[in-house]
Amino acid sequence: MTYIDQPPERLRVIPVPRYEPEACESGSWPREPLSAPTRRPTAPPRPEAVNIEIRQFATGAIKLVLEVMDRRRPIGQLSRVALPHIADQFRVLLAAGSTARAPAPSTLLRVHSQSSRPDAAEITVVYRRGERVHAMGARVERRLVTMPAATPTAPRRKQWRWVLVAITVE
Repeated sequence: MTYIDQPPERLRVIPVPRYEPEACESGSWPREPLSAPTRRPTAPPRPEAVNIEIRQFATGAIKLVLEVMDRRRPIGQLSRVALPHIADQFRVLLAAGSTARAPAPSTLLRVHSQSSRPDAAEITVVYRRGERVHAMGARVERRLVTMPAATPTAPRRKQWRWVLVAITVE
C-alpha cells in the first residue's frame, strides 16, 4: 500500500505551534516586565539512607589498609578485615617496593559507600600522602566467616561479618 493510493480527504494539515515570543520593535521594552519564575517552597530532600554499619566498617578497614601501606602495621592484621588474597596482594606489593618508609603518612580524606545489594557495597576513598591526593576503590560484602577459637579447646564458630573482598589502589 502506498500513500498515493489514499484519497486526498484523509490528508490533514496542522499548523506548527509557536516556539518564539512575539517580535517587538528594536529598542523598545516588552509590554510586561520580565520576572524570575516563582518557585514553590519545598522541603529539602531527605538524605539517602546510609547504612551506618557499612560505613563504620569501611572507614576502619581503609584506615587499617593505609597503615599497612605506610608500614605502620604488619600485613597480618589485614586478615581481620579482608579476605586472604588481599593480604597476599599487599605482601607482594610491599615486597616489590622499596624497604624505606613512605615520605609521609597517609591521611584519610573521604569515604563514600554505595550499597549495591543488602549484603554488599562499593567503597570510594580519597586519601592524601604528602602533597599528593590519591584514590582507592573497594568492595565489601557480608560473609559467613569462621572465627578463631577463644581457647585452644573451644570450638571454632561461624559469624556473619563485613569483609573487604576487592580493593584497587592508585
